[in-house]
Amino acid sequence: MPELPRLRPAGQPSERDLLEMRARLVSRRQLFGMGGALAAGLGLAPVLAACGTSDSAATSSGSGKPGGTLTMGINGPPDTLDPGATGLALTLMLSMAMFDPLIWWLPDASGSGSQFVPGLAESYSVNADASVYTFKLKHGVTFHDGTAFDATAVKATYDHVVDPATKSKSGLGALGPYQETKIIDPYTVQIIFSAPNAGFMHQQAAGNFGIASPTALKKYGPTGFGSHPVGTGPFKFVSYAVGSQLNLAKNPGYTWGPAALSSKPPELDKLIFRIVTDDSGRYSALQSGQLQIAMNLPPNDIAAAKKSGSYKQLTVPSIGTPLGMPINVTRAPTNDPLVRQAIMYAVNQDKLVNQVLFGVDVPAHTVLTPITPGYSAASAGLYSYDPAKAGALLDQAGWKMGSGGVRTKNGQKLFLKIILFSDSGLDLPTEFIVSELNKVGFTASTTVQPFTTAQGSFNAGLHNLGAFGYYGTDPYLLNIWVNSDAIKSGFNWSHYDNPAVDAMIAKANATASASARDALYEQVCVTLMKDAMYLPLWNVNNPFTMSPSVAGLHTTLNGYLTFHAATV
Repeated sequence: MPELPRLRPAGQPSERDLLEMRARLVSRRQLFGMGGALAAGLGLAPVLAACGTSDSAATSSGSGKPGGTLTMGINGPPDTLDPGATGLALTLMLSMAMFDPLIWWLPDASGSGSQFVPGLAESYSVNADASVYTFKLKHGVTFHDGTAFDATAVKATYDHVVDPATKSKSGLGALGPYQETKIIDPYTVQIIFSAPNAGFMHQQAAGNFGIASPTALKKYGPTGFGSHPVGTGPFKFVSYAVGSQLNLAKNPGYTWGPAALSSKPPELDKLIFRIVTDDSGRYSALQSGQLQIAMNLPPNDIAAAKKSGSYKQLTVPSIGTPLGMPINVTRAPTNDPLVRQAIMYAVNQDKLVNQVLFGVDVPAHTVLTPITPGYSAASAGLYSYDPAKAGALLDQAGWKMGSGGVRTKNGQKLFLKIILFSDSGLDLPTEFIVSELNKVGFTASTTVQPFTTAQGSFNAGLHNLGAFGYYGTDPYLLNIWVNSDAIKSGFNWSHYDNPAVDAMIAKANATASASARDALYEQVCVTLMKDAMYLPLWNVNNPFTMSPSVAGLHTTLNGYLTFHAATV
């Protein structure tokens, strides 16, 4: 496998080093899919994410006019157009234009909080232990194929997700301890779990559970539906040229959207998602007017667009785990907590973001992003950049500084094996991180492997530092990559085995009170950071660079855009 260029054994990177890193920095944010669970055997697929430098607004303003076509450039193709089957976060954003959830979970009017608002359900209730969710459904809703919406459609959708033939990559896991969907009457349905599942309201709003036409599900089957999506959303599927372009058209009968987005038919006549995998190609297409929005431009292009003054930048922060590096707690030398803590003090996330990533991201200091329920400010304050402290911890651990600025112990160098997966987004930032670690006496090698190969290496514990990041909708996402059961075949690439943390996460997911639940997750965050099992680097976000004429966009809490009220 190719090895990344090594930096100097010790010392701070020169300005030339930093400029070279930045010059070579292209799209570096392929993170993992969202909303799954280990028990589901979630096949996490790469998605792109980024953060621009402008304000994170709940809506975009501009001088757009009704009608016309909005074309957005996206960085990769969807794996399917079936929200219940997909493993890509990108697909979920596309699906939100064609499908509605039972209940939307959106930023509130202030932009600093969140709110549940009616989708295809006009109201819902939850029993005391959060194991039964009852939804009262809206009347007068029609699918794009003319099928009337009622409880049958809800049951058909959830039955479709759990059908083994669907091969759901993230929706199945997001359901947790799902038992059944029960029709009470034509406009009342219960979703029942075999154990408390307090995170379900967040999960059902993530995009995986957009309600599908039961007629279309029957007509096209569990695998064919992904090529013929039929929902109730503001835009209807027209055609998809695989790997090239997705064409949607206005749903003129759409009058059941939430007021927070728009309860009337879309302003746009057409919505087109054009697949432009080349980063420079997306920016060029935006500059030439072929695109009105370019998603996930690399940071150098975002910086150039901002400097030009010709474009708007909308940054959408996401719930999830920041992009960072799992620290293997079982492989020497990172099996020593003092060594892991030294790593935490040795890396300057602020400098990484500002000097290597063009200042277009937000530094991260704990295992959840700030907008995630259960985020702990206390855990984020446990480590600050302090190379002297890092050195003292290494001294305490018996690693003494030797010739060439490399520490040794019992004749062995203080060596870290770093494994990344291809397009992890961490290749060039890792050069900076290694240079930071060099300054306190570490030496390291970095190997890049294909994702499936790297996943096997991580599960086998062949690394000291790896690559990770996660988009989610609920802090229960910690269970996906922290649970002890996920070490050998899941995503616990830190090889962190702490039954007390497993139990606390399970208790949190069984706690109906939001405040009590958040408090439990905050305790989990503090424990994980004290144990120094993950090096957070920057928060997961999505940047959208757009023409000044684009207006009426709304954002979601998992980093997406909605186009209900968009104009161009």
